[in-house]
Amino acid sequence: MNFQVIGLNYKSAPISIRERISFSPGKLYDALIAFKGYGAIEEAVILSTCNRTEFYAVTADAQSGHQAAQDFLADFHKAPIRFFRNHLYVYNDEEALRHLFRVAASLDSMVIGETQILGQVKEAYGKAVEAKSAGKTLSRFFEEAIRLGRKVHSETKIGRGAVSVSSVAIRLSKEALGTLKDKKVLIIGSGKIAELAARDLYSQGIRTVVVANRTFAKAKELASRFRGTATNLKEIIPCLSRADIVISSTSAPHFLITYQRMLEVMRLRNHRPLFLIDLGLPRNISPEVKEIENSHLYNLDDLTSVCDANLKERLREAAKAEQIIRGRLEASARELLQFKKESLAESRV
Repeated sequence: MNFQVIGLNYKSAPISIRERISFSPGKLYDALIAFKGYGAIEEAVILSTCNRTEFYAVTADAQSGHQAAQDFLADFHKAPIRFFRNHLYVYNDEEALRHLFRVAASLDSMVIGETQILGQVKEAYGKAVEAKSAGKTLSRFFEEAIRLGRKVHSETKIGRGAVSVSSVAIRLSKEALGTLKDKKVLIIGSGKIAELAARDLYSQGIRTVVVANRTFAKAKELASRFRGTATNLKEIIPCLSRADIVISSTSAPHFLITYQRMLEVMRLRNHRPLFLIDLGLPRNISPEVKEIENSHLYNLDDLTSVCDANLKERLREAAKAEQIIRGRLEASARELLQFKKESLAESRV
């Protein structure tokens, strides 16, 4: 028996790779069922966010588990293994435990100290429980990781001054445009990141917010909380022509804003500058939009330098968090060894 992590993240792979092999929430259940069917996989949790796709698995052995994950990614996403192989990292047993604990504690996040990842770890584990792909081993260590994540945030100040990806986007907007109070904003999407963006914008004094979504009722519900207005995705051209800032965060499998569509928008707005932040994975806005004059486009990878700007303020607290994890890792590694012994004994019966 082997406890293994196979994955890639914002440090190992650019967004063009990450978006190709990510799992949308609607496909995660089916993905877990399918992955569990690959011979070497005994238990599985899939964590897929805008910044990482990771398989946490109990496998027959390290090599077969690694190969099973590669084969599954290639089959599920219809992507050749050579497309992503060199971007994958693999951790086994104690190192896999350490990685899981650090991820849950936000120590491996683009924004160290952010709290969204802990919720995402809980959701990933919950989905695996629902799909019956998380057994005794993964259940034990995911529950421990979630407990440690909470402990880190309650016993350190790692979250003080921390920012979410959406608030980094707002900071970027502010640096480019100065005051945001008189700006008009279009938010495309109605999920958690879109909601965080709306909240951050509202706290900056922005009062002209339009929310566009494929489902109008969801757009209306989010817009109403921030005194905004709602529209359908089909009607975004006029909204784009009036906006100063666009923040897009949907799970659409294709570009919502194409090069041709943006040419039309810029013509309607007489080429007045437009600031676009694409927080979607896959990307919502064609990267070719950058080529259009006065169209300023940023995606998730472009936010890294802004995230690094406030990193030093939290490094001391991160060191305390690492100490908390080290304090638990040795005991968890002993538990894992016991699980391995039990598994070996059962296989001999």
